[in-house]
Amino acid sequence: MILSVVALVLGVLAYGWGGARLSDGAQSEGHPLKSPAWWMGTALQGAGFVFTFLARSHLPLLIVQAAVVGGLAITAIIHHLAGTRALKGRDALAIGVVVAGIALLAATTVPGPADPIAPIHVAALGAGVLVCLLAVGVRLHPGVCGVLSGLGFAISAISARLVVAQVGPDIWRFWEWPWTLWAAGFLLVGGLVLGQVHLTRGLAASHAVGVLGANYVTSTIVPAAFGLLLMHEFPRRGMWWAVVLGLVLSLAGALSLLRDDQAEPAAQGALPPTS
Repeated sequence: MILSVVALVLGVLAYGWGGARLSDGAQSEGHPLKSPAWWMGTALQGAGFVFTFLARSHLPLLIVQAAVVGGLAITAIIHHLAGTRALKGRDALAIGVVVAGIALLAATTVPGPADPIAPIHVAALGAGVLVCLLAVGVRLHPGVCGVLSGLGFAISAISARLVVAQVGPDIWRFWEWPWTLWAAGFLLVGGLVLGQVHLTRGLAASHAVGVLGANYVTSTIVPAAFGLLLMHEFPRRGMWWAVVLGLVLSLAGALSLLRDDQAEPAAQGALPPTS
């Protein structure tokens, strides 16, 4: 249990630091793929995934999911100390509101049965991947890029759950896999790639906190909606009010973070302003 808690803390730190480095790499001169900061941020994202995967072995999935959003605060603090964007009092409040809203959403969901992958699952996830793909060549607001990145990452997370639920000891006999399992595997990879593309586009045009806030909210709401509609994951009895409140809080906090002001240098080591 102690090791799982340590892994969760390391995962949150990795996600937070990774978000800051991805932002720096996306806004550097030249293509992001040529930026060491972008690659470092991507590697930190991978480390965050591994650490949180280890944490899920002993900690409830819902607790881990809510805690990971704390990485948004880490990113904001790093950028404040670096002078990239001053962390105002309203930003700190908005981050807290996002975390509280997603924590409410996570706490109300009851995991459903591990059903086999159905054609309707593939169709719904495929439609999401198509939306992300068609939007690649369109000029979009950074907040919309954050939403699309969250959609891509949500698709990969849902696909991973479906794949893991269906494969068994004979996973190596891939030639016997049904077409739905193959499709879910391709959608998993496609969601990851497109999510990273849209996240990079958003970070290249705006501050990391707002884009990541939209990303985190979407990557939580989409799996919750998918589970409710297609995987029999219903809120706990009498907890619909918490679902509505969680949605309102998370969306309100994310929208508050999507302000369009320019970078406001923060004094090194200075405390965040109160207004």
